[in-house]
This record gives sequence, structure tokens and C-alpha cells, in this order.
Amino acid sequence: MNALHERDGLSYPAMRLCSLSPCFLALLVGLGSFTTAADRPNILWITCEDMSPFIGAYGDPVADTPNLDAFAERAVRFTRAWSNMPICAPARSTLITGHYATSLGTMNLRSQVPQSSHVRPLPVLLREVGYYCTNNVKTDYNFSPAGMWDDLSTIAHWRNRPDPETPFFHVHNIMLTHEGRTQALRHEEFEDHTNHLNPAEVPLPPYFPDHPKMREVMAHHYDLIGQMDRLVQRVLDQLEADGLAGDTIVFFFSDHGSGLPRYKRWLYETGLKVPLLVHVPERFADLSRWPNGSVTDEPVGFVDLPATVLALADVPIPDVMAGRPIMGDPAKVKLRNSRYLFGSRDRADDIEAVSRSVRDERFHYIRHYQPFRPYIRPALVFHPINKGMFVPLWELADRAQDHPQVARMFAPLPHEELYDLKADPDELHNLADEPAFAIDKARLSSALREHILGIRDTGFLPEGEMMRRAAHDSVFDMARDPNRFDIAAVLAAAEIASKPQPAVADLTMLAQSPDAAVRYWAALGLLNAPAGKVSTLADRLLTDSNPMVASIAAEAVLRRDPRREDALRTLVKIVETFIETEPTITLRAARSLSEIGEAAQPAIPQVRTLLEQIKGPVWNHYRNWGYHMFIGMSLDQVLVNCGVSRNLERN
Repeated sequence: MNALHERDGLSYPAMRLCSLSPCFLALLVGLGSFTTAADRPNILWITCEDMSPFIGAYGDPVADTPNLDAFAERAVRFTRAWSNMPICAPARSTLITGHYATSLGTMNLRSQVPQSSHVRPLPVLLREVGYYCTNNVKTDYNFSPAGMWDDLSTIAHWRNRPDPETPFFHVHNIMLTHEGRTQALRHEEFEDHTNHLNPAEVPLPPYFPDHPKMREVMAHHYDLIGQMDRLVQRVLDQLEADGLAGDTIVFFFSDHGSGLPRYKRWLYETGLKVPLLVHVPERFADLSRWPNGSVTDEPVGFVDLPATVLALADVPIPDVMAGRPIMGDPAKVKLRNSRYLFGSRDRADDIEAVSRSVRDERFHYIRHYQPFRPYIRPALVFHPINKGMFVPLWELADRAQDHPQVARMFAPLPHEELYDLKADPDELHNLADEPAFAIDKARLSSALREHILGIRDTGFLPEGEMMRRAAHDSVFDMARDPNRFDIAAVLAAAEIASKPQPAVADLTMLAQSPDAAVRYWAALGLLNAPAGKVSTLADRLLTDSNPMVASIAAEAVLRRDPRREDALRTLVKIVETFIETEPTITLRAARSLSEIGEAAQPAIPQVRTLLEQIKGPVWNHYRNWGYHMFIGMSLDQVLVNCGVSRNLERN
């Protein structure tokens, strides 16, 4: 045990320290440079959902955000802030722990991942030194928030402190700009924002077709942002009314990019870049490297925000925490000095992916490990009945000559992408194969690979296999045990399988591995390999003892021969066998059923039975908001693919 944790920066004495009672720990670490707990700054996070920097202060010519614009004038405005993940739950798990979601195993949307006692969330650390910690109200961490907060509710507020001298950490989340509201076009949700934007006056980015529906949704998104701006001011007014503005460091940010196609879920700047404004009152001005009202291109990721809050509160930052502070007393803390920001994209809803990215001050490099799958594919999350912007996108999907940027959204992903963000901020021109940029690509690719190995990225394990290996333990601790997770071997397998048309001999070698995760990548490589040359290997992997390997092999077989009843039976059996006991395994197989199109037609009776089995209150379709919802979405897509009518509206 000692060697294991010393290798990861957490010595055994530090582990013992973490296990001490909060009261004794507070005495042991002392109150830092603050004489009493009351001298510490209050910390307020005002967060919103699904919003790129569509704010006047960020140069947006359309946004009606007078309150945020005024706040930016008395705050530090960060121009290179990243959520690290382009979708909510993975981003929020990083935001509350200071660890990459790919290190915690929380990179897949709405999962339920066991956490390590060595990963101590931000409010837990603050409460141990006397902070009153409240959240109004969203968590969505992919793990349980039990015991983290003094108050987690719709009435949580700093005003409920038992002692007005107690410092507070309060999170106030405004959900108005969420994707669901943006795409639903429900104007009745507005309270006092009556100056609605004319869709004809909305500028569209170059990757969107000029279509009335695109304009309508974009205008509605801006209207929601305007209403959100007013709700932000209400919170700031409460702080001022309570006489606490001079004692409170205020952060404003969104959880990832806007809830639009090519933004949320996409591993581009549009999905990762967020607004970040931080106001540090004069009393604590020495804790910031930048004066209020300034603008900085300092790189900052969500992984850095917990460490930043701890540094501002003069609380020791655990060595095991991955992020580094961007503010705080430089004499006491090691401020962030890396030039790189890292991003990841894994399962979002029921759509699987393994993509990683890194950016520096100029370039953004993206590596796709499932390049045979496009961003947009037949799936309910992209269905136009619930998301209006997808109406014109699906209409133009096969008409590359009319709008090549739309067609690109439906095309298989490239192996690598490289963008010059200074010359091409919209990331339209992929430079990955340009010789003039080979040195930059190699440098960023090397930095990304070193990062993946360094954090022991669990996203390279199939989700069900990750959960199996972490049984009775945490994913974080499992991943640090080389006997349970050989990250170097699994990453090497992923690199081979994701090459353009990988060699069958290489995949055959991977398929002989005793490690199921390596064999899984061999099976995935079948979907990427030259047609007609992998039938023997596919048949062998179809009978693999690991159901995740077998499900991918079955998909590969059926894509080449839709008449293979044995492969279809394999998929159906996996879905049926694990739907109650190991839903992550069922989800993997259900996704393959939805990927094979009309080849699933003979399985329609079983699909109907399975949908009845998981029927529940979510949209009047599914049992819960987690795994069974995503299983149901995949199974419903099977019906759609096979021409079976079903009410798919989200009630």
C-alpha cells in the first residue's frame, strides 16, 4: 500500500492524516494566514448550464447580458477556460474533486461510479476548516453527493448559516440555458425578458446551414441567456444586500459549451470553452495575480478550480489532487504553470466514444480512438422530434455539396485533428496531415499520450469492464493497481485498433491477450479494418468469454453480413442477461443493436419485451435517469431503424 500511494503523490502518513477527525485536522493544519475562520473569504460560485461565452463582455455582438458585462468590468475575465469535458456530469465530477473524470472513472454520462476515500471533494475539505457549504441545487457528479454538503436543496443559501460569522462556500446553479430548454422553444419560461431576439438578426456560425429552424433555436438560446443574466444579478444583489460583497470571492462560469450541435458533446472549443469571470474584493486583492477588470489568457481547466478555491481559503491542497490553483498566495502554493489544457469525450447519453484532446496557446490537437463512428448517428439524442436544430441537419446530411460542414458532422471521425486556433478559431480546417505542422502535431500528441498514462485514464476500459474491475472498491484505486489495469498495454491496443485500416495481423495479436480490455480493442479494430479480411478473427471474438468483447465482435460480424443469426442472438442474449445485474454491459450490447440498422429486425419481439421491462416514469418511457434510460434510448432506436412506430416525444 505504501509504495502504491507514494507513487501517486500521497504518502502513507498523508493517508493517515486524511483519516483524522475534522476537528483535530483543523487544529493540526491551523488557520494559515487567517487569524480566525471568520477572516477567510466567502466563496460564491454562480454557475449556468450549456453555455459558451455568448456574453457581451466576451465580444458577442448579439448577447443581451448587461449584468454580466458590468460584473466582468470588476472581475478577471479568462479567455482560455475549459470545462475539460463537453457534457455535464463528467465536467461536474472534475469540478467538485479537482481530478480528471477519466482518472475517477466518471467520464461517462449519468453513471454511478464508486469513489475512493483518497478523493476528497472540495466541500468536504472546506467544511473541515469551518466553512458552511451549500449547493442550490444540482450535483450530477456521477457519484453520490451524500455527506458532502451542509445543505443540498432548493432552499440552500448562505443566509441559513447558524452563525453569521461563519465563512461560506455556496454554489448557485441556474438551469435556464440548458439544452432541453434551448431546443424546446418554450417561451412561457421567461419571467421578465420581453425583448426577444429576431431570428433573422441572429448571426450563425459557418458550420450551421442558414435555415429558419437554426435561427429560431439560436435566437431562443440568446433569449434564455438574457433571462439568465438577470437571475445572476439577483444573486449578486442578495450578496450586496447582506453586506457580504466585500468579503466574498465570486466566480461565474458555465458547465460546458452551449446545448447546440457541434457544441455540447463535441470535443472542439465550442464544446469545451466556457466563460469564466472571477471577482476578488479589495480585501483579498493580494490573492490574485490580476487586478479586477483585467483580461488574461491564462489556461485554466475545471480540474484547477477546486485547488484554486482551497488556495484562496488558505486550505492545504491534497498532493493527490490533479489540478493546480490559478490564484492564491504564491508564497504558499504552487500556482498552475502548464501551457496545456486537456479534454476528453466518452459516452454521452447512449452514444459511445473515446476521444482525447490537448491545446496550447495556439493549437488544438484531437485524437479519436473510435474513428469509424461519427459524431451524429442514428440515436434519439439527435432525433429532430425533440431537438429542432437537427431537422435541417438531417435534411442536409447526405448533401455534402450543399453544406460540407454539415456532412462532416455525419461522417466517420478522422484519426487525428489539428487546428490553428489563431488562424482558424472555428476549427474548420484540419491540419493533421499537413507536413508544415508535423512538429506541432508530434509535440501535442506526445503531451497527450503522457497525460493519458500519467492520470491512468480509465476511459480506455470498456465501461462494464471498468465497473467489474472496481467491484467492492473505487475506480480511482483500481486504476492505480497495475495488476488490475495495465494502462500502457491497453493504450497501445487502442492506438493500434484506431489506426486507419489496422493490420489484421496486429488485431489478431491483440485478440490473444489474457487482458479482456486489450481483446476489446481488438474487436473494436474489426469495425475499422479493411472489409473482407477479418471474418475468422471476428468469429473467434464472437464467442469470447467477456460479453463486452463478444458484443463488439457481433456488431462487426453483422455489419459485414446482416444475415448472421448467431451474431444477433449473441447481442440479444447479452442485453437480456445483464439488464438488471450489470446494466453497463447491457448498454454496450444495446448500443450495438442500434448500430446495425435493419439487421436487428428479427429481434424486434425481444426488444419490445425489454422496453416493457424497463418502462417507468422518465418521459413516460424509462425506469430511471441513468443506465436504464440509456438502454431504453438505444432499444427505441432499434425500433426506429426497423420502421416500427413509437411515440418518442419527451413528456
